Amino acid sequence: MFDEAKNHSLDQEAKLLALGHSHFCKALDAGTRFEYSGDKKLHASATRHLQNAANYYLRAGYKSASEYATATQRFFDAYIYMTNAKNEADPEKKARYYIITEKLLQASISSYIKANHPAKGKHVRQLLEKVREEKKLAMSLSEILHAPTITSSTTSFVTPTPSEESAVGLEKFERANIQATLVTPEKQVPVGEETNIKMQITNLGKQAVLLDKVEGMFPRGFEVVAKPSYSNIEGKYLEMKGKKLDPLKTEEVELAVKSFDDGTFKVNPKIVFVDTNGHQMVSEVKHGLIEVSKVVLKDRVPTGHEHLDNILLGGIPEKYAVILTSPSCDERDLLISRFLEEGIKEGQITFHVTTKLMEIENLKEKFQSNYYLFICNPQSDEIMKSRPNVFRLKGVENLTELNIGLISASRNLNAAIKAPRRCCIQLVSDVLLQHKALQTRRWLSGLLTEFKSKGFVILAVMDPEMHSLQEARAVLDLFDGEINVYDKKIVSQTRTFLKIVRMRNQQYLKSELPLN
Repeated sequence: MFDEAKNHSLDQEAKLLALGHSHFCKALDAGTRFEYSGDKKLHASATRHLQNAANYYLRAGYKSASEYATATQRFFDAYIYMTNAKNEADPEKKARYYIITEKLLQASISSYIKANHPAKGKHVRQLLEKVREEKKLAMSLSEILHAPTITSSTTSFVTPTPSEESAVGLEKFERANIQATLVTPEKQVPVGEETNIKMQITNLGKQAVLLDKVEGMFPRGFEVVAKPSYSNIEGKYLEMKGKKLDPLKTEEVELAVKSFDDGTFKVNPKIVFVDTNGHQMVSEVKHGLIEVSKVVLKDRVPTGHEHLDNILLGGIPEKYAVILTSPSCDERDLLISRFLEEGIKEGQITFHVTTKLMEIENLKEKFQSNYYLFICNPQSDEIMKSRPNVFRLKGVENLTELNIGLISASRNLNAAIKAPRRCCIQLVSDVLLQHKALQTRRWLSGLLTEFKSKGFVILAVMDPEMHSLQEARAVLDLFDGEINVYDKKIVSQTRTFLKIVRMRNQQYLKSELPLN
């Protein structure tokens, strides 16, 4: 029917699609007869038609149909090795046939999922579980009948493709050989959340091997949260420290990783292993992909720091007050700078309240119509000339003067502009040292209420190490959220991290974010 359809097709795409259907139907016919008879010629015929069908579907632009044909071909290939395993009396050879079957069934499942046929993949997965049970039994019988021997080594094992007349021989299994299967997450992983990368390494040879290291087990930029106890992370390598893998044994390597970047990342492992004579070999593993997606909730104001925005699910909520608790450090200054620059860049009204004069020269470039600078320093008149939107105050001694300047500026803003506004208050510790907890709390309470009603997102900064626990708590309680920057010693190195301590009535990720 499809052969006739191609002769009446109006365009090239329809003709290619009809040819694909024709070959696929012929493949199913040959494959069905092969399952009943076990005739290898029928298997070869089914494979040939499926390859043709996949090619025609792909040329016609039907990628899913092409993937479905490929999945079916791999299923038929697995069936022939499964048949060989059932007919094999030697437990060792039987186990190796099952290992090949397992690999092909896994590839078939992957292709069915890509073709958007999860139900078919589920059916193949059920068969895969049975194959794994048979493989396990064959391996256990082999261990009883045969003691492993240490022999010379050559190259790593590559999965063979069946020929028309006979299965591939088992000569390669006489040497040092390993085969690995990589398992990456099938679903998208949210930014900052942990996920697992698994790899099953099986020694198919007749001699033991020593696993040296695995390169490319995790993509660049990913943080390794957990690893096997016997291994170490050295740069981009997973050091296996000479882990011994006996013949027909399987070692499962599992890493827990997370990324604060979104995108599609390739996992492309290479296993370096040696035999007991010191011959080193490399086995490449079929790559996998990890898709990391970020979530951006509505009514969020970006901080300008991409990774921080990712764990805040888009940024700080509108009309929200957050305090950044951190000792003085470069990472803290960078977060403040990014917050201010993001507001200026987006044309948002941006208030900056500070006592620091060290970066005044750099700030001059930011004196735009939407940037308001409040300098609370006795030397401000001497260093800073009078400019529009620059408010020079003598210091933090007079909170009334500071309030008048801030609230007057906020009330003179154009109320017709509905875009988010932002304010960075960089002098909370100075005020707390000068006025203690009670007065500081009163001042902040009134200021935060006023600014939030005017549509401001507020980022305040405090160094908790400068105050008693009781005084710090009196201030922290006023804010809707808290972000903490801290140092932590890892092995012999001190690193700086950031964590969201709380965000009242809001969603966020609880991941620990490395800043250096």
